Amino acid sequence: MKNKVFAHVGSLMGGMVHNLNTPLMWVMGRAQLLEARNEKIETLKDLPEEEILKIKAKNSKDITSIQEGANKIDSILKSLGYKVQMINEGYTSIELKEFLEMETDFLMADMRFKHETHREIALDSRSHYVKGDYNVLSCCLMGIIDTILNNTEKGRTLRISLDNGTIRLGCPELQYTDKVKQEIENFCGELADTADVVTDTASGFQISLCMKDG
Repeated sequence: MKNKVFAHVGSLMGGMVHNLNTPLMWVMGRAQLLEARNEKIETLKDLPEEEILKIKAKNSKDITSIQEGANKIDSILKSLGYKVQMINEGYTSIELKEFLEMETDFLMADMRFKHETHREIALDSRSHYVKGDYNVLSCCLMGIIDTILNNTEKGRTLRISLDNGTIRLGCPELQYTDKVKQEIENFCGELADTADVVTDTASGFQISLCMKDG
């Protein structure tokens, strides 16, 4: 199971590099603009105050952009760091809100999830802890989401929520065929000690992982 999660990390590394490169290039570009203005600072003293204020405004805008880019890079690295740390933890105490935040951040490396999916993520603010094998839970979550992405077209809606300790995944466009059912049951098979699994197809696909208290 641990190897499966590591393999999933490896499969998304190209997407992660892309996601890191975009804000990194932005940060570098903004920093170069600031450096260019800083080199000319001695020539600015004779400019009208209005022009100096415009330059200050540009600098402030670039600094904000650098901070935003750095935050994006930090978020990507934190999600990767969390993933690797938790893979090695194995059986541990898992805080479900943090788990879903980090897992969905990590999934942004999947271009189908990032660019082709309308994501509706709603996580309640309460802390919910469960004792279990992180690798089993992560493999189940990623497997269900991957099944949804593989069996629906771009523009799909993917709903991810946490409500009072229950993780819910839904997609109204997913056809719950025998093949899809078998795949999802395979991913959920090892969760018996951690969660009760309930599937509802009355109005589109929804699966609830009712986590047992740890």
